[in-house]
Amino acid sequence: MKRTATQATSFLLIVSMLLSGCSGDVVEEISGCMDELAENYNPDATAEGECTYPDSDGDGVWDFDEIPGCMDSDATNYDPGATDDDLSCDYWEPTYTDQWEKHIPENEECMCSDGSEYSFYSREGDSDVAVLFLNGGGACWDEFTCTIENSSSTGAYWQNPTGWGGILDLTNRENPLIDASMVFVPYCTGDVHMGNATVRYGDNVMQHKGYPNAMTAFDHFVETLGSATTFYVLGSSGGAIAAGFFAGNLAEAIPGANITVFHDSTGGVTSTGTVDLNASWGLQNATQSWLEGLTYNGSSLNWNDMTSAHLDIFLSMYDPTIRIGRFDSAQDNTMRYFNGLLDNPPEDYNWRLRVSEEHIESEGYEIAGYIAPGDGHGILFSSWFYELEVEGVKFMDWFIEFIEGGMPEDVWCTSC
Repeated sequence: MKRTATQATSFLLIVSMLLSGCSGDVVEEISGCMDELAENYNPDATAEGECTYPDSDGDGVWDFDEIPGCMDSDATNYDPGATDDDLSCDYWEPTYTDQWEKHIPENEECMCSDGSEYSFYSREGDSDVAVLFLNGGGACWDEFTCTIENSSSTGAYWQNPTGWGGILDLTNRENPLIDASMVFVPYCTGDVHMGNATVRYGDNVMQHKGYPNAMTAFDHFVETLGSATTFYVLGSSGGAIAAGFFAGNLAEAIPGANITVFHDSTGGVTSTGTVDLNASWGLQNATQSWLEGLTYNGSSLNWNDMTSAHLDIFLSMYDPTIRIGRFDSAQDNTMRYFNGLLDNPPEDYNWRLRVSEEHIESEGYEIAGYIAPGDGHGILFSSWFYELEVEGVKFMDWFIEFIEGGMPEDVWCTSC
């Protein structure tokens, strides 16, 4: 009985093994893609095989991994993580025009140094913010400097600001003054916008008419933008010297005006009495009534014996509310050259810059200064405005703090 049961059990086990495939035969696997997201998904696959996925635009990114968004880095909504451009890009456009309007003065006294036509430019922007920009371009006062050394002062030297950089770039959204209304004052008379004389130097007749030229532009500025709440008087090179004078004119024309002055690249200029600028440029014919009665150390402002510090001291004496800042390069080749023409002793220009600022502050007047290493000249009209960094401080950030009403700490290069 027991043996019979054992035999029956063995028989059933053998049959079960045969039916279940345990006879030693191997069941063949079905290789294929087992990912339902793949193009070649095989629901019958029992072993993982190669999968292929849809890439509709052929950019190497599978469709389900695509990140839609704006892929143009110039757009305001640029998405650096986007892999699929969804045509959603938005582009910045200036609020106001980026075009300059040319003005030809009716005043017959207005002309360039060779007697050719003079013009200035304006740009209509925010009527509450007004910028008067006085450009530079050299200076001359005798036969040598006016016929040999200074081509920009001996001909019709056109200065159209279209396409310029810095704060004059009306297409750069980083420009802190891009929305401002502006009057741009070109320069072609060799007298830092202050002369009013016709002078013969050898065979060359020079029309030093910078003052009537600039005053015509200034009058237009006051007439069209006199109701602004914030005024900036900015100047580069020769225009930086004139900026202080025209800031005084503006304070006189609009009492109580909120005025900020910025001098670009003239902080170390020094006249030593060896050149009679009054006679060469006819400065007695360029009335600055706001200076009348003002004296410093017992003397009125003397063009033939002054530094950049003297002008800012006189300006601050006249209106202490005017805010003053300046930029310079420690070894500015242009200004070192002109200082040499004025018979300056060979001190380091970097030293002159620092002494000048310290002179102003010793009289109790604040001034914000930024001194960069190198021999460059002029930053307000240049792409350098956006690029320069000294001692870890970007010039543009420093300038923005200044024009927004702050008095940023001086930035003076230590390796100059």
